[in-house]
Amino acid sequence: MSMGAIRHHTLATTRLNFHYRLHGDADGLPMLLLHGSFATGRWWEPFFAILPDEICAAAPDLRGCGASDKPDYGYDIEDQAEDIAAFVQVWGPSEVDLVAHASGGAIAVEFALRHPHLLRTLTLVDTVPVEGVYTPLEVLRLLDEMRYNRDLLAQALATLMPTYPGIDASGPVDQVAFFQQLVTDAQAMAPAAFSAVATALGRWNRFADARRLTLPTLLVWGDQDILVDRDATTRTLVAIPGAANLEVLRNTGHSPMIEAPVALGERIIDFITDDFDTFDSVRSQTG
Repeated sequence: MSMGAIRHHTLATTRLNFHYRLHGDADGLPMLLLHGSFATGRWWEPFFAILPDEICAAAPDLRGCGASDKPDYGYDIEDQAEDIAAFVQVWGPSEVDLVAHASGGAIAVEFALRHPHLLRTLTLVDTVPVEGVYTPLEVLRLLDEMRYNRDLLAQALATLMPTYPGIDASGPVDQVAFFQQLVTDAQAMAPAAFSAVATALGRWNRFADARRLTLPTLLVWGDQDILVDRDATTRTLVAIPGAANLEVLRNTGHSPMIEAPVALGERIIDFITDDFDTFDSVRSQTG
């Protein structure tokens, strides 16, 4: 287990001023962590705690979230992929191991298609399907209502991490406080972000283009995820040539980095330290 502290930094790009959390040795293996909707880089803090310092992991707050810029525009998946490209180019590593959660998975897939030279591996954790997802109008209205209704917002976030003890007020004090901070973070999002990402996912579909994703790819899915089902995850697995395996985390919901950080960390560390000779043959055949 890592004993390194989480450091907070800001990074100015031509597109956005980012706030990001950094963990590990500066010269360690660079890993970039993308959060999903209604989240910030804080969601990765339990995961940071189990990473070895030999991995230099950065978790930016995406557009409209946390302490990063909060404009009322730019929430399309394509725009946010370019945000991440700008971040990586200023941050400095020549290539990164990219790990993305939920809607961040769409941003990661778009990024991988546009900037494959910046990636070494891709890990998608309970990702939205590669064909995007349609959100009905009544659900979009609920998402907007969460801007003003903390109880509704808390209920929604609790469904994303059903096995986390902190969602119950009688749970461990530190975990309850952490969950309540996640709710507070979500309340502070840019107003546009509450429904704009869901709307953008309805316009985004990379199922046909996913055949170009020949880099080593890992899919991870919690079997208690009520937001993304196994069939959708399997479609994404089949669509990506570089995806050799689906790791299923038992008794875990939509948010393994919070619910089961040790199990998630073990899977990801095993994956990124693997020998990728077999992937080279896939690349030469399909590239």
